[in-house]
Amino acid sequence: MPYTRRETFLPFTRPMIGQAEIDEMIDSIHSGWITTGPKSARFEEELRAYNGVPHCLAMNSATTAQEITMQLLNLQPGDEVITSSLTWVSTLSTVVLQGGVPVLVDIDPVTLNLDPSKLEAAITPRTVGIIPVHLTGLPCPMDEIWAIAGKHGLWVVEDAAQAMGATYKGTKMGGNPRSVMSVYSFHPNKNMTTGEGGAIAFFKDEFLPRIQRLRFHGIERDAWKRQSKEGSVHIDVAEPARKANFMDLQAALGLHQIKQLDGFNVRRGQLFRRYLELLKDVDEVMLPYAGDDVHGHCFHLFVLRVLPEKMGLTRDEFVTALKEENIGTGIHYRPAHVHSYYQDYYQNAHPHAMPQEGLPHSEWSGERLLSLPLWPGLTEADQDQVVATLKHVIAGAKARIAV
Repeated sequence: MPYTRRETFLPFTRPMIGQAEIDEMIDSIHSGWITTGPKSARFEEELRAYNGVPHCLAMNSATTAQEITMQLLNLQPGDEVITSSLTWVSTLSTVVLQGGVPVLVDIDPVTLNLDPSKLEAAITPRTVGIIPVHLTGLPCPMDEIWAIAGKHGLWVVEDAAQAMGATYKGTKMGGNPRSVMSVYSFHPNKNMTTGEGGAIAFFKDEFLPRIQRLRFHGIERDAWKRQSKEGSVHIDVAEPARKANFMDLQAALGLHQIKQLDGFNVRRGQLFRRYLELLKDVDEVMLPYAGDDVHGHCFHLFVLRVLPEKMGLTRDEFVTALKEENIGTGIHYRPAHVHSYYQDYYQNAHPHAMPQEGLPHSEWSGERLLSLPLWPGLTEADQDQVVATLKHVIAGAKARIAV
């Protein structure tokens, strides 16, 4: 497609909300149940069935869900949890807020996911667990991670915030009991959305009542049942806890989104592979890994890496240039350890929690990665225009260098 400047701004993502979701929300408003109620319970049943797990509890965000996993696992001050830095900061912050220490290992430069070959060197007598992050919707190499965790008696909690619908060896993320828990996100930029929201998937029956308490004030049973005819007059608070419950208004979206998720992901995959074909001859960027039969990508993001030495633009300059051409992009992510709080945390408070050689692959990629527009409603014409604009910006930058 020849380059023409886009007239309206194209965002890097957009939620797919249809009339069925709107009608369901209106029904919730008319029903009188807008907070946690019967639709929330139905949505949790759908989550359990979809992910193939005995238990899946929804709450107000994936961040809160992960906070609860750390509390449930009794993370103690000074306990160490190994994870990667190329993630949203909540992966680290939920450990820190519980008093734990996130110990960082570098990524595989091909997949952008945690490199399991780096795990053994990061384990100390204080290590209690591993949080692999399925970045961009591409599953981590879980067999290697589970093997190392089992050898050292560590738990595994999967950060599957970007991986709803992805598979590992044919099993949905969170559907293998070798991980003690897995966390999902339903933020508007995810493959399915409930506006805001998240969930914890788990296998152990004994976790169920505690997680239900921890997401709603420490109360022993579902809050919405207190308002029903058979509900008790009194409540009992068993322990201090947060208010993190999920609402029927959110479930109204989720009940229809989850039914469309596989179709959404198929379309994402088509667009992902089409980007690979359209960009295969662009030497100024590195293209993402598309997964394989073992690592079943759900194509949450199309993340390329800008090569400034070939292009003549830094990643940030490239982002600005594309924005001026009405093409939106995302940055997923700046490594967590470069944020000001975590710079001080690792340089001064916990230098042992960073490998001596640093995180060269995380930092190199973090300075160059860029997410192109990708969502099921993106058209081929939109995609052609994104690629034409990208090539136009690169050609202009190289022409300026030549002069």
